[in-house]
Formats: sequence, C-alpha cells, structure tokens
Amino acid sequence: MLTHLRVRNIALIDEAEVDFEQGLNVLTGETGAGKSILLGAINLALGGRGSKDMVRDKNRPGEVDLLFQIDNKAVIDRLKELEVPFPDGDLGPDGASLLISRRFSPSGRSSCLVNDSMVTADKIRTISSYLIDIHGQHDHQSLLNPASHIDLLDRFISQIGPLKEEMQKEWTQASQLQKELDHYQETGKDRARLLSLMEFETQEIEQAHWEKDEEENLIQERRRLRASQKLKEASLEASALLEEDDQDGASPLSRIDQAAALIRGVSSYDPDFFDPYLSSLTDQYSILSDIASSLQSYGDDLEGDPGRLDQIEDRISQILHIKEKYGRTYEQVMAYYDKTKTEMDKLRNLEDTIGQLQKKKAASDAAMKSISGRMTALRTKAGARIEQEITKVLSTLQFDDPLFKVDIEPGKMSANGADKVTFLIRTNVGEEVKPLSQIASGGEMSRVMLAIKTVLAKEDQIGTMIFDEIDTGISGRTAQSVAEKMSRIALYHQVICVTHLPQIAAMADTHLRIEKSAQEGRAVTQVYPLDQGSIRQELARMLGGARITEAVLANADEMKKLADDWKAQKRREEE
Repeated sequence: MLTHLRVRNIALIDEAEVDFEQGLNVLTGETGAGKSILLGAINLALGGRGSKDMVRDKNRPGEVDLLFQIDNKAVIDRLKELEVPFPDGDLGPDGASLLISRRFSPSGRSSCLVNDSMVTADKIRTISSYLIDIHGQHDHQSLLNPASHIDLLDRFISQIGPLKEEMQKEWTQASQLQKELDHYQETGKDRARLLSLMEFETQEIEQAHWEKDEEENLIQERRRLRASQKLKEASLEASALLEEDDQDGASPLSRIDQAAALIRGVSSYDPDFFDPYLSSLTDQYSILSDIASSLQSYGDDLEGDPGRLDQIEDRISQILHIKEKYGRTYEQVMAYYDKTKTEMDKLRNLEDTIGQLQKKKAASDAAMKSISGRMTALRTKAGARIEQEITKVLSTLQFDDPLFKVDIEPGKMSANGADKVTFLIRTNVGEEVKPLSQIASGGEMSRVMLAIKTVLAKEDQIGTMIFDEIDTGISGRTAQSVAEKMSRIALYHQVICVTHLPQIAAMADTHLRIEKSAQEGRAVTQVYPLDQGSIRQELARMLGGARITEAVLANADEMKKLADDWKAQKRREEE
C-alpha cells in the first residue's frame, strides 16, 4: 500500500506530507483547495507528463516522493523480475519498501528514481501498474479500449494464470518457428549463392588455424622482442650488481658470505641467539646467488630476432582480419563458425529443414488451440458470473434497469488465446446493450469502473486504488451506495478517494482535509489529518454549507455512526 506522500514546490503546494493508512482514506476540502493537485502529484511520480510551469518556485526543483509497503509475495516477485533495486535487507517478514521519486527542474527537465536508483519514466509506469490503480472521470482508458477487456476479465479468474504462462511459452515458440519457416522458404530461392558465401567464410576461418589464447601469447611475445635490448641490459646489469666487486673489493654476495663466516665462528658460544641469523644469512646467500645466475643466463641467451618479429606481426594482422569480419573475440568467431556450419547443413537439406519446422509449428499450433480452448471455457464461465454480479451492483448506482454483458467471440490467436472479449452495457431502460466506449458520461464510466472493482475486490492483487471525484452527478441513496461499495473494496485494498459527498467521507477509516490559505501573498495548499472532533465539523460543513447549526452537527454525528455500524457489520460478515 501507499504509506507516505511528500510533495515539494509543485503548483499550489510549497511542501506537504501525507501519511496514508490501510482501508478507506478520504480527502475532502473546499472546491479549489488543491485536492486534484495532490492526486496530480501522485500521477507525476508514477510517470505522468509534467511541465516547467508546475514548478512553484523557479529557484528550486519540484519533488514528489511515494513510499509503498508491499506485502504481496506475487507482486514482489514480479518487481524482482523487472529488476527493481530493493536495498539489501529490505525484504523481510513485513514485505518490501519501495520509494518512487520524481524530480522536476525549473527548466522542465525531470528524473525518475526507484529506491534512489535512476530509471526511465516507462519503467516507473510498468512498476506502478502492479502497485496502484487510479480512477477518475478521465482515467478509464482500460474500459474505453476493448483490447484491454480480456485482461480485465482474466483478473476475475484465478485459475487462468498457469494457462496464460503455457500459452505465452507456446506463442513465443510458434512465433519463432514461423520466423524460421519464412526465412528458409525465402532463402531457398537463393540457396546456391548463400551456400557459396558460407563455404568461403568457414574456409577462411578454418585456414586461419586460430587457437585459443594465441593472440594474447603473440602480443606478449612481440612486446618481449621489441624490448629485447632493454631486457638484456637490465638483467646483465642486475646480475653484475649482485656478483661483481665494488670499489672496496667486495660484492653484495661476498659481504653476506663474510658475515655468515664471522657468525659461524662464534655461534657455538651462544647458539640460541646466533643460529637463527646464521640460517637466514645462508638462505639469503643461496637465493641471491640463484637470482644472479638466472639473470646472467637470461641476458646472455637473449638475442633480438627481426625475422621472428615480422612473423608475429603478420600473424597478428591475420587474426585481426578474422576478428573484423566474424567477431571481436575468439569465442565470438568460433560461435559464428559453428552457427554458419549449422546453417549450411540446413540449407543443403532445405526440404528436410522446412518439413521439420512445419511439423514443429503444427504441434505448437495444436498445443495453443488446446490451451486457448481451456481458457475460453474459463472465461465463458467467469463472464456469465460477473455479468450478474456487476449488473446487480450497477442497479444500486443510479442506473435505470442496467445490464452488463461480457461478449466473448472467436478471435485471432495470440499470446492471450483466441478470444475477443468486449464489455457491453445498457444504462437506461429500453436501450440496447452497446460497447462501453459509446458511453459518453464520465460519471457513468466512473460508476461502471466502481462496480467492476467492487466485484473484483477479492481477486485483484493491486494494493492501492485511487478514486478521484467519481461521485460527480450523484446524490442521496446512490451516494450512500457508492460509499458502501468503496468501503467494501477497502476491506481488501487500500483506497484513497477525493470526494465532495458526506456519505463517502463518513465511511472513511482515515480522513484528511485539504485547505488553501494565503502565506506571504501566495496561495498555499496544505493537508491535515482529522481527529474525531474535526471529522464531525468537516462532515457538518459538507452537509450544511457555510452555516453549521446544532441540527447539522447532530446529522453529522448520526451519519458517522451509521457508517461505522455498517462497516462493523461488513467486517463481521467477512470474518
């Protein structure tokens, strides 16, 4: 769920921090107080489009932070698949914390972060699709777009997940097989030329006789040959420094030998002290003598070989030529060689190749047909069930003799199966059912989505749902019904709702008031959590307007009590 929202320097908001709780979170306030700005800030954090005009103070950036607590393992697993950067130790018994941030510079440039790691806006939108749903009068693309109806229907069917995974696997395989078929049927027309080219390429690689690590060894040998004179001089001079006598007539080796002889002569008088040093001097003499001898031999044997250097240069050039054509490394070149040899075999036996691919494609098509048939059966059964349930909910939401239909027709095979799903609706008595996209009223679309979400409440894995003024154009008993539906959804999900209706506000588990005031000559929007006394006053304001009387306060008390009693009863029924 969304636990915390922080907004800085956006539109009318200088700085605001809001803590959200589980259940139904309601935001209320006077018209123009900035409720939509607050939800707009959430949209911005989730990858929505912004502009430089929304930055309040042009001397500092605009910022929005959303902190989520995720306790659904399936959602956490999906986010891991998306390579969401969870900090070490952040996955515990209470789930995972996820911080989504958006920063806007005064110039209009923006950046997106997830747990302080930079990501793209597209990735933010993908991540947020598993965390939050936002529904308002203009946020119903999923309902208006028939292509998304099949996914909405599938969210009602818990058993369809494994079938969709099977179908995705078969669809991917069938698509690849079809691409290969198309390739070989097309290249068959030019088989001779392609075989000739491939034979030339494989022969060129074979004739190079390139061995693994050869290039590295040649480069190292070339370095030694180019520096042979320096190596000879350095090794002989180092050997001489160890063995030759200096101006005092003694070399380092002879001095060590003399010191060892002196200690050897007296060590018997105090062996505990002298013997360890005598042993060390003897070892050092032996080591330095071996070093001097090895350096002398290395320098004496080292001779430049211009002919060998030319051979190395030619061989390295040959290897570079192969790399330029077939791969940057030995492994890539060999992989290209193996792939080309395999392709040659397939082209030489083109009829068999095509026949095997067709056989595999036919098997994959048969598997998809079988899986899609099972998916169709599940969707047909679920469609009949939710038609009745959604129609029943719609009848309580100010629709005159509503009817919701799930139309399932054979469609083109895809990774979703072979079904074409369209949601149809009748909103007024005597009308024919028609596609949802033909509903003109934003308020009607909001209530249809609310009905769908009410029926979907137990199955949907989205943790947080936001409803922005979906109560527009309703009142009375319908308003009460909307409030009850939202409270019911809040039994299974966190719900955040902006409303002007006291019936919905009374159902709140957490009530927040948004206020606009003037500070230093500028309008500022702030958010305050309400306690029981403040909730009473806010409900009275929503019920009675400017003048709040005792009767209005008593009405507010009664409305809140009825809402609390209704919620308590529903919780008992769910238990």
